Amino acid sequence: MKNLLSMLGIAAFTMVASLAVLAPVGADAADGEEAKTAETLAKVKAYISMPKLEEDNCVVTLKADKESYAAGEKPVLTVEVKNDGKEAVEKSITVSMSTRDLESRGRMPAMTVVVWSKTTTVKVAAGETASVTLETGTEVDARKANSFSMSGNKEEVVKEARLRKALEEVVRKNTN
Repeated sequence: MKNLLSMLGIAAFTMVASLAVLAPVGADAADGEEAKTAETLAKVKAYISMPKLEEDNCVVTLKADKESYAAGEKPVLTVEVKNDGKEAVEKSITVSMSTRDLESRGRMPAMTVVVWSKTTTVKVAAGETASVTLETGTEVDARKANSFSMSGNKEEVVKEARLRKALEEVVRKNTN
């Protein structure tokens, strides 16, 4: 009788442990994360490749209106310029949205394509902060990697911008 009870106890423990291990991850979202459903997996995270830029005694930040987007939504971006200098400044900021196919159809990775770009000028008094809201008007595609970036007055801000510029020149030369 003791052996039977021991075997039933071990079987019950094994079953509970198996269910805990094999249960779908995120199904109950008890850890504070969003449950992994078809709707949440279809959302596209707003990736900002350059969220902060410092130049001309200013700190420029780029923010998206949401953390993630459903396919077809049009992101709205906010550029905030904080002038830490002693003189008023007029900042010219270029913000762009790029996409890249997630499925590679060859040996080469998919090229990143700029699908939206806007240059705006922000006037900021000394010690003040100003912000501009930009509506992209471009829908997010769930089958593509979407990213946002910005650049300022300086022609080459970061390695990524220099690389993108060189790549665009090569593509432009080869297509003409």
